[in-house]
Amino acid sequence: MRAARIGIAGLASLAMLTGGIAQANPFGSVGAAGAFGAVGSFGSSGSGSVGGPTIPGTGVFDVGDGEGEVAPGIYQNPGVENQICTWARLAPFAIAAGGTDPGNDPDDDVASAVIVEETDTGFVTDGCAEWTWVAPLENSTGSLGSTGSLGSSGSLGQPTIPGSGTFVVGDGEGEVKPGIYRNPGPELGSDFCVWERTAPAGLIAEGAAVDTVASAVIIEKSDTTFLTSDCTEWKWVAPLPNDSGSTGSGAAAGAGGFVGSVGSSSRMMLPLNGFR
Repeated sequence: MRAARIGIAGLASLAMLTGGIAQANPFGSVGAAGAFGAVGSFGSSGSGSVGGPTIPGTGVFDVGDGEGEVAPGIYQNPGVENQICTWARLAPFAIAAGGTDPGNDPDDDVASAVIVEETDTGFVTDGCAEWTWVAPLENSTGSLGSTGSLGSSGSLGQPTIPGSGTFVVGDGEGEVKPGIYRNPGPELGSDFCVWERTAPAGLIAEGAAVDTVASAVIIEKSDTTFLTSDCTEWKWVAPLPNDSGSTGSGAAAGAGGFVGSVGSSSRMMLPLNGFR
């Protein structure tokens, strides 16, 4: 059975606002905002940093370099078949959130990407597969490694995507190449950076970040469009996991007809009510 759509009052409850930032923790079980420090007890269950190289798919974790903590960096998640995956970043209130709904995806699972910054205090994830390390933060002392060729200069997705617009996903000129991208935050004068991914049947993923908070997104070959609003320029981080090369000319076939459907009344509601 397919997972039900996420309502505004669903998994991530980001409704109590002060200055545009959610005051409620994304998961009711965490308790009041002042109680988040108790999460650190998770560290006793394992060795090393949870964030290097993985984070469990469900849980509430402190961010840091200590035992049981999530190390800052960029992570990707392959998704779980027929299951919604949501996440939120705290500092200490919600500063970014996102999620996926495989109900409109042709493969019945939707991958995700997230960036965890050093200024974050917590990371909340629910219903996801295990998160896997992709790259360190930009300008960190670590190496990004050899993530693969950026490809031809004709593709809009290599190496950048403009911060606002709706773009077809594919390998053609002016199209967004599948892969993992990062964004340093909303454009100057904007409160939020918001993005959406669609497949032929409709919306499959969305996310948002506030103020100067960075974002990350994974764009898959089965996506048809990528919408980004009030963000700064998106920059390439890495190819899709296990990517064997070009997506081919067929990746964008028929995609143009779906550009106008983004933002329609049939959209799913992911945990972004704290950002709208």
